[in-house]
Amino acid sequence: MDEFTLQSVTFTELKGLENVEFVFEKRLTAIMGVNGVGKTTVIHALACAYQPPVNGKGENHKFPEFFVPNTDSLWAGSVFLVVNKKEKSPFERKYEKKTDRWTPRYEDRPRKIVYYIGIDSCLPEIEKNSLQSRIKYSSSQRTDKNAEKVIQAAAVVLNKDYSCLLDNAFKNKHFIGVKLGSGLKYSSLSMGTGEQRIIKIFETVMNAEPYSLILIDEIDLLLHISSLKRLIVQLADLADRKKLQIIFTTHSLEMVNMTDYVGIQYISSVKDKDGKETMFVYDRISSDLVYNLTGDTCRDIKIYVEDEMAKAVIKKVLRMLGASGRAEVIKYGAIENAFTLAAAKVLSGEDTANTLIVLDGDKYRNADDKLAQIKKRLSGTESDADKKRHQALSLLAQFNLPEGVAPEKFFHSLLLENGDKQSELTMAAAEINAVHNTHEWLYGIRKKLNDSEENIVRDIIDISLYSERWEDYIRSVKTWLTSRVNV
Repeated sequence: MDEFTLQSVTFTELKGLENVEFVFEKRLTAIMGVNGVGKTTVIHALACAYQPPVNGKGENHKFPEFFVPNTDSLWAGSVFLVVNKKEKSPFERKYEKKTDRWTPRYEDRPRKIVYYIGIDSCLPEIEKNSLQSRIKYSSSQRTDKNAEKVIQAAAVVLNKDYSCLLDNAFKNKHFIGVKLGSGLKYSSLSMGTGEQRIIKIFETVMNAEPYSLILIDEIDLLLHISSLKRLIVQLADLADRKKLQIIFTTHSLEMVNMTDYVGIQYISSVKDKDGKETMFVYDRISSDLVYNLTGDTCRDIKIYVEDEMAKAVIKKVLRMLGASGRAEVIKYGAIENAFTLAAAKVLSGEDTANTLIVLDGDKYRNADDKLAQIKKRLSGTESDADKKRHQALSLLAQFNLPEGVAPEKFFHSLLLENGDKQSELTMAAAEINAVHNTHEWLYGIRKKLNDSEENIVRDIIDISLYSERWEDYIRSVKTWLTSRVNV
């Protein structure tokens, strides 16, 4: 394997990144910027830029893993250039997708050990298993080369009294576990997600070969600011001693105070008077960028939703209240991310008075179910642990769906009840009586009318706006918003 380092990557076009360069001068680099600006795209592209060495170590990521061809985008026209440096001699490789295939072919990529740690490492281990009955595993102390170093490093970051790292074997599966100085033992099946992720990061870094590239998405997720600072200091030391490169995305402004350890690459965009957007990457954060990252003061309300449909509902409610300009609506994806997000907000110590995380209402409907999910992510035993859990719980609200009814089915029924029976939209909905999965209640309409989900949902909302069922559906969210808008 050739020993070389990553020097820079320049994107001509990939997702939302256009004509922008990122430079990696330090062992640790923080990719920063507001939501949706392209931070994760950078590390996804870099994960695909190399192939593993012949010894098979590292991971082999391919473009379809992160850039899945779909109806809206086949990624044709994507181009980016990676510059590496071997000793003092740079060499570059251009990656592009002209038609069906990315070039260069995978076997022609440079060989480099790469590890990618995504936000799915925040998912509690118990949720990756479908077992419902008792799990009886055998537990033994790990004696592999870096086990003791991993647990000692995690203990420093998390301020935990760990004594050793455990291996828990169940059938053909293995789960990590820990033992505390008190003798208490527990596995990743009941471990806090932040705790689980820190151990994963240290295992990856300490077992990595020299000159490895380690990519981490949202490194600060589920970490208190003090733990994040300790993590960065340790990673910087490990990267220097092992000649590693670690690139991570983060929203934490604490990076401003850690430039002795971390290089900053902050993505920002500016629109001209004609609406054309130009992207810039800064190697430091100015007061203007801090203002940008923390949000426009006129948009003091932050609302997080599962998907585009929920986003359209919230935007309609905001317009009804005359408050569209005051709120930012952000998608968080799968419902489990809602609880991770709530926990992260509490741990970050930020002001959450005007923050709401909205669930669709078809899963984790009652308070006990929600609290159980929060406990998986905030599993500490500190004196204020319960206070933090209830604070996280208070950030959650949900739409009022009928029991057992998916959101898509609910909107489908609203359309049939309130729409003009002779309209193209209502007639298309009336033809759908049974589906294989819940998304087809609306996708079937989209397909028949050859229209977008955004337009279909918007039209259904407009039709259903004055029905009692609509008002009942939005009541809790509307009440919360009304209380903030009128302040």
